[in-house]
Amino acid sequence: MATALELRSGRLRRPPAAPVRPRRGRRERRVVVVARHVVLIIATALFFGPFVWMILTSLKSSSSALVYPPTLLPHHWHFGNYLDVFRAAPFGTFYLNSIIQAVASTIGQVVTSALAGYAFARLRFPGRQLIFFILLGALLVPFQVVFVPLVHLLAALHWLNSYEGLIIPNIPSIFGAFLFRQFFMSFPAELEDAAAVDGAGILRRFISVVAPLSRGTAGAFAILAFIYNWNNFFYQFIIVNTNRYMTVQLGLVLFQSQQTASEFNLLMAASTIAVIPVLIVFLVFQRQIVRGIMLGGLK
Repeated sequence: MATALELRSGRLRRPPAAPVRPRRGRRERRVVVVARHVVLIIATALFFGPFVWMILTSLKSSSSALVYPPTLLPHHWHFGNYLDVFRAAPFGTFYLNSIIQAVASTIGQVVTSALAGYAFARLRFPGRQLIFFILLGALLVPFQVVFVPLVHLLAALHWLNSYEGLIIPNIPSIFGAFLFRQFFMSFPAELEDAAAVDGAGILRRFISVVAPLSRGTAGAFAILAFIYNWNNFFYQFIIVNTNRYMTVQLGLVLFQSQQTASEFNLLMAASTIAVIPVLIVFLVFQRQIVRGIMLGGLK
């Protein structure tokens, strides 16, 4: 506070001025932001560059697709290459088989995983934790170790070259059971207790209370399961060897073996046809995919 002498003389002490923030910090932050965007742009170009090149090559003629040095844009756009692909191989049948296999396997995985996750989270039965840890340990076993006895089992059941062999062995999903269990562990049990007071059994509580509130988790897992089932080439390769039950992935290999090097544009068109469904699912539901990955770490 000012003293009486200072007030009489009209001289007051001014409070010290606030320190001026240096502009150097702002410039450094701007440089960091610009550098971050440059890195993201370069990474995007590296990841999506092959897809763009594949699509543009599929629209070229057979001669311009093999010209050296290669050109990015075609001189003449040949959209008829996609029709030629369906004429050269039964890609309509391959697409139908992939849709049936991927959709049926995904629905089965979502239903069985939700029931298994709910059982591990809510039911109390002997050996629950031991069984759950054994299932988690089975995730560490690569598929190449068990595919030989699996093929013998499917051959004994006459499920080779059939929809049963493509779909039923893919229905159990340990990752899906783990994902739903982690979600149900954080689910409020009071809602189920209220339904139990009203006389609802455990199955009714699951169908009427738990399942509707777990649609987000089910949707995220369904997207991940569909992408996996659509691209599950190795399993489809050991189960199917006839054109009647071939999927898009197997049909692409068959198409590649039948075409000559001069028809590289048709091969790129067939590859684009095989990639389009997964690319659409990824671009439309990328938030749900990220959420599905994050849910695995929730308690």
